[in-house]
Amino acid sequence: MFRRLKISCENLSLVSGLLKKNCRNLLQLEVIEKSNQWLVKRCREMNSAISIPRPFSVRLAKAQDEPHIMHFLREHLYDEEPLLRSLNITKTMAIPCLEAYLNDHLKDGFTMIAVEPDNRIVGISLNQRNCDWEGDKLRERAERVQCDPLRKLFYIWSIVAKEPKLHQKYRTSCIFEIAILATAREAQRRGIGYQLTVQSLRLARDLGFDWARMDCTSEYSSRIAKKVGMDCTWSVPYKHLVDSAKKPVVIPDEPHSHIRVHVIQLRGS
Repeated sequence: MFRRLKISCENLSLVSGLLKKNCRNLLQLEVIEKSNQWLVKRCREMNSAISIPRPFSVRLAKAQDEPHIMHFLREHLYDEEPLLRSLNITKTMAIPCLEAYLNDHLKDGFTMIAVEPDNRIVGISLNQRNCDWEGDKLRERAERVQCDPLRKLFYIWSIVAKEPKLHQKYRTSCIFEIAILATAREAQRRGIGYQLTVQSLRLARDLGFDWARMDCTSEYSSRIAKKVGMDCTWSVPYKHLVDSAKKPVVIPDEPHSHIRVHVIQLRGS
C-alpha cells in the first residue's frame, strides 16, 4: 500500500513538473505572440506614416491645361504665397482682375507644369516675357483696381518690376521671367519647384533669351533660385514697404522677410 502511495506521489510530482513546464511554455508563447502583434502593429503604423514619393514629369503647358492651371492656383497659391496671404487675398475673394492678369501670363505659352503619371498637376512655373514697361503696366492696373488688397499687391509688384532697372543694366528690352512658382502643399519637399525652375531656364535658353529673372516674394522660392545658380541682384525688406502713415503694408510670417530679385545670364555676352 505504501509502495503504491509512493508511486502515486512520484507520478503526481512528475505530472506537476510537466504542468509547470507547459505553463511556462504557454506563458512564453503568449509573450511572443503579444510581441509579434505589437511589431506588426508598429510596422503598419510606420508604413502609414512613411509615404513613398510619386514620380512626376515636367512639360510645357498646353491650351487644354489652362482651366486646370487656374484651379491649381486657386487651391495652392492664394493661401500659401506669403505676400498674398499677408494681404488676405484668398481663393474665396471675387478677384477677376487678378485671374485676368494670371491668364495673360498663360497666353505667352511659356508656362511649365509638373504632373504625376495620372496627369494630376502638382506644380506650376508661370513664365512670361518681361519687357521694360512691365512696371508701368502694373502701376496702371493698380490705379484701376477698386479692391484695396489687390491695389496694394499690384503696387508692390510694380515696384519689384521697375526698381531693379534690369533692362537698362543688361541693355535688353525683354527678359524671361519666372513670375510665379507654386507647388501643391501635399507634394512639397520632392524637388518639384527646383525641377520646374531648371526646365524653365532651359526653355528660356532655347527660346533665345539672354537673361532670366525670378522675383521671389517667398524665402523658399529664393532658396530655389540660389540653388539653380541665379544671383540676387536686388532686395527689399518687407518692413520697408510702408504706407503714407509709415506703417508696413504687409507683414508676412517667418521666414519670409524680404522680396528678392534673382537674375541669371543664359547666353554669353
